Amino acid sequence: MWRVWNSPNAKLTFKILFNLALWGIWIGLPLLSPVHHPHENTHPHPHENPEFSEHIWLELSAVVPLFYLITLVLIPYVFKKNGVLLFIFSLVVLVLVFTVIQYLIQMYVMSFEKLNEGPNQIFGVFPLIMIAGIASTYGLLLEFIEIEAEKEEMSNEQMKSELSFLRSQISPHFIFNVLNSIVYLIRSKSAKEAEGVTIKLSSLMRYMLYDSDQSMVPLSRELEYLQNFIDLQKIRFEDDVAIEFMKYYGTVGSYMIEPMLLIPFVENAFKHGVGHVINPTIQIDFNVKDELLIFQVVNKIGNVLNDSKDPDSGIGLKNVIRRLELLYPQKHQLKIDSLGELFSVKLTISLHKNR
Repeated sequence: MWRVWNSPNAKLTFKILFNLALWGIWIGLPLLSPVHHPHENTHPHPHENPEFSEHIWLELSAVVPLFYLITLVLIPYVFKKNGVLLFIFSLVVLVLVFTVIQYLIQMYVMSFEKLNEGPNQIFGVFPLIMIAGIASTYGLLLEFIEIEAEKEEMSNEQMKSELSFLRSQISPHFIFNVLNSIVYLIRSKSAKEAEGVTIKLSSLMRYMLYDSDQSMVPLSRELEYLQNFIDLQKIRFEDDVAIEFMKYYGTVGSYMIEPMLLIPFVENAFKHGVGHVINPTIQIDFNVKDELLIFQVVNKIGNVLNDSKDPDSGIGLKNVIRRLELLYPQKHQLKIDSLGELFSVKLTISLHKNR
């Protein structure tokens, strides 16, 4: 939000509108009512007397310069570099200096003003105090917007760096799994089956190397990626593992998703759901309804695996949980359950529409 406000166009528009409104009200307000200061001569309504132009020059020579000295000099060069105390001191000194300037202008330029009444001259400082307060608020507001925009930009850059790091961890881990699968298939299957598997692997690698660099991809591409991965695993394990991939959706082409967001859950199921598991079963449900993606993976687990986990065990799930926190704050629900011999992961995401 602050980055939008701090953009050159937005900032310039705000400055122009604020200055027009401020000086239009400040200088134009006397046009609506007589000037209330006492004068030596009869002072009719400002529309009917050239003395009003001298009041305009008073504002231009004292009030206006004070405003821009505060906003263009004091705040950027005193407040930002030397702190609040020196800024307040400089502000008080500047108001006193312009009070003297205003008094001298009234004495030598505006000859119709009555200057022999001291108490009346004291009230001349209040407009200067008021404009100093307006200028300080205006200038500090611009500084606040700039600081918050810088913080927001830094936070976004850190998030991008972290996401890039997380993806770099996921990709090599996935490559190792797929290469092991393809080596097994080439050695144990016919050349024709190996060719089909290689084409699927090529599609997987293309998605991982090119599409995963994008911030968002069509949900259909992510679904195709999952299907190819599961098909490879079905060929590898044949009838040794009961694999079921259920899809319930109308059209997914209008939705976008962070790339490679779902595959870690499937990888995790194959890593811990086969091997030392009696009658291994993996069920994957993909359901899109009312702009919600409900993705669930359930697999059987065995106790023996707990004693011999590989060093990379758990990296995929940890990474995807962190990515969900960064990319879908308040827009996702992740439920992980381990009940007896079943391990279940259920993810619900509010999808982005393709524009």
